[in-house]
Amino acid sequence: MKPIFFIISVILMCGCSLKQQQQILDLGFEQNATILPKFEDNITINHNVLLSKYFSVWSEEITQNQGDLMWAFKTYKNSSKKTYYGESGLPRSQEWFKKQKQNANFDEFKTILQPALTLTNTVIRNFPTFDKLFLNVKQAGEGYPFDYLQDSIIPALSPVLISHYSKDKAFAFVRSDAIWGFVPTINLKVLTKNEVSEFKNYKFGAFKFDNFPVLDTNNQFKFSSRIGGIFPYNDENKTHFVLKNQLIISKDFSSKFEELNDENIKIRLNNMLGQNYGWGGENGLRDCSLFLKDYFASFGIWLPRNSKEQGKIGQVINLSNLNNEEKEKMIKKYAIPFLTLLYMPGHIMLYAGEVNGSLVAVHDAWGIRTKDDGRAMIGGIAITDLQIGKDEPNINKKALLLSKIKSMNTIITDEKSAFEMAYNIKIDGNTLKFEDGSQMSFDDNQTKNYDKYLNNPSIKDMLAYKYPLLEPLNSLLSDAGRFRNSEFFNKIYGMDKESVKANLTEIIWLKNSVNKKFKFNSKNGAAKALQKVSNELDILVQNEPKFKKYLDNPSGTFNYRIIAKTNRLSAHSWGIAIDINTNLSDYWQWSKDGKYKNQIPKEIVEIFEKHGFIWGGRWQHFDTMHFEYRPEFSVYTNSRQESFNLI
Repeated sequence: MKPIFFIISVILMCGCSLKQQQQILDLGFEQNATILPKFEDNITINHNVLLSKYFSVWSEEITQNQGDLMWAFKTYKNSSKKTYYGESGLPRSQEWFKKQKQNANFDEFKTILQPALTLTNTVIRNFPTFDKLFLNVKQAGEGYPFDYLQDSIIPALSPVLISHYSKDKAFAFVRSDAIWGFVPTINLKVLTKNEVSEFKNYKFGAFKFDNFPVLDTNNQFKFSSRIGGIFPYNDENKTHFVLKNQLIISKDFSSKFEELNDENIKIRLNNMLGQNYGWGGENGLRDCSLFLKDYFASFGIWLPRNSKEQGKIGQVINLSNLNNEEKEKMIKKYAIPFLTLLYMPGHIMLYAGEVNGSLVAVHDAWGIRTKDDGRAMIGGIAITDLQIGKDEPNINKKALLLSKIKSMNTIITDEKSAFEMAYNIKIDGNTLKFEDGSQMSFDDNQTKNYDKYLNNPSIKDMLAYKYPLLEPLNSLLSDAGRFRNSEFFNKIYGMDKESVKANLTEIIWLKNSVNKKFKFNSKNGAAKALQKVSNELDILVQNEPKFKKYLDNPSGTFNYRIIAKTNRLSAHSWGIAIDINTNLSDYWQWSKDGKYKNQIPKEIVEIFEKHGFIWGGRWQHFDTMHFEYRPEFSVYTNSRQESFNLI
């Protein structure tokens, strides 16, 4: 149980850095997650998507240029309108900024490109220094803890890619799963190719409590557990996970990835409620977006690092033109407790339902702006009303959380939302509406067997079977993706052969290792997705040439034709499928004994699946050469494994 006035400790700790304008808000609720509504569902998350996102830092093409990644040096500098200060409250000199930029060593950008792991929970900084950088310390919302060089915290055992080192070698400039920045070199372990492969093949679990000691087999401290952190293991017993007889992790504070259910939600929230606010992970704490990123990662759900990008995940509903009463109605009607985020510029919250007739959120906040430009303090992770502070005479109505909310987004989607997001369409009730004004029914509400799914699927039926996205290649086979509503794909990609041909664009297949050109459909991001696949496969082949033989002789993309021995159009007819080397592929109709066979490596499959493609090698009616752009499966499967109805 957490005291309502936990923030008093923050005030005492911050001492001289707090301003006279600040006051302490009464949070209004007992700070215990058990007061929140019960979450009635039990959702198994596809944590392979999160793992794939983490591992991709080692292999994915670097699309940012040096100038993009030097943004902090362009943003944080003294000017006639702005002066930055250090820890003592004295201004930072131009010489100090010059020294930091020189030490950043960006002339060496991308010269190393070594995979690495963090050895402990580590800071990631915007400059290669532990020095602080504040704006006017006398202004509310500035000074401690708002160090503009503090970007985030990366949990222990997180994959990173080293671009280069600072000139003094004290910091490495790295890519993590969500951001770039400078990490203390001493906190990194550089990996060989074999170690990367070994790491990716471990089993993984997640921490569900903060600040428990992780020890090695000699009972020596290695790092503290952190919600949001994951860990590899190759063995376990009733009480512990074990990594190669090196790390021993107690199951008292860790687990395999757990289901998203009421008990697990509230265990994590109660561990985090009352924690002090920490801008950018200052002092190992969290800000609003880091709280949500860590919380959802503990279930195997990946989120970006900043609030603006988090507010774009899943199904987004715009609330910006509504008054507060209208916003409340929309939130009550459409928001799902513990699955919906409430976004406003600079802040984001987890919607938690109604308590005593009030809409509440769990969020990590510094405070509410007052009329005299001070702050009414929250100062940490708390359960609050969306109108906290409404009875305070010094708080303007437009400063309330509810007043500032611009949108809400539900991060776990149903079938309708999956199609809306994947194809940029609108589904109103059971009616799918296209830009040209035409309409289709989403669900025909008919009970079907396999043959009917195959020959006459509704749009909803295309998601009838679960696709094992990014799971091991020996996962249970399913024909997910073989059900295609031709009328729907005609509307998206072209009504006939000539209209499809008009929509085709050229992609370059593995430019540096194969360098062949293929036509692919430009609509709905299909060609762009295949080009991303190609670029990443190109890097894979350059690093490991053994994979080239599977990719250097694709049998084609666009081919307007009927599937053999059927009257159904092939996905190649719409220019949304590619068949890689047929000589190293297996197809059920070519098989003499009908037994499943596969030669395609998982590294290739994973790259396709990361970019919205499904693989015919996961089908019972297997077609291992075949990769098909079906982004609805990526959207839908990214957030769950089990069938789950939102409403």
